[in-house]
Amino acid sequence: MIDAQRLLPRSKHDIDSIPFIIKAGYPAIAPILDELWDWTTDSNWPVARPLADFLVTLGTPLIDPISRILKGTDGAQKYHCITLVIRRLPIDVLGGLEEDLRQLADHPNEDDKREGIDIEASEVLLHFERHHLP
Repeated sequence: MIDAQRLLPRSKHDIDSIPFIIKAGYPAIAPILDELWDWTTDSNWPVARPLADFLVTLGTPLIDPISRILKGTDGAQKYHCITLVIRRLPIDVLGGLEEDLRQLADHPNEDDKREGIDIEASEVLLHFERHHLP
């Protein structure tokens, strides 16, 4: 059995941890999924993009962790979550996030407005609506 906690990056420069996370895969990383998101909080961090590339492949298990981010108070984390991951998710996974994205697009708080979250969420919703089959 894998100790998932040991897979977490040790710093924002710890790109050597990413292949181990990928190799462990889902569901082995399920216990640390929320913590992995913390490493994508800033797209300038070396671990952020390769980790986001992997997270995008997980599909529906991402819905709940992403929903918690979108309902949270960290505008920067929401921004990077949308730009690094949400924009690249399959339409069926986006459907599970539609309500959260609509809330951000239609009723952003001041921090979300400063970070441009309302605009990002609106663009993702537009993409979803264009590609979603009724």
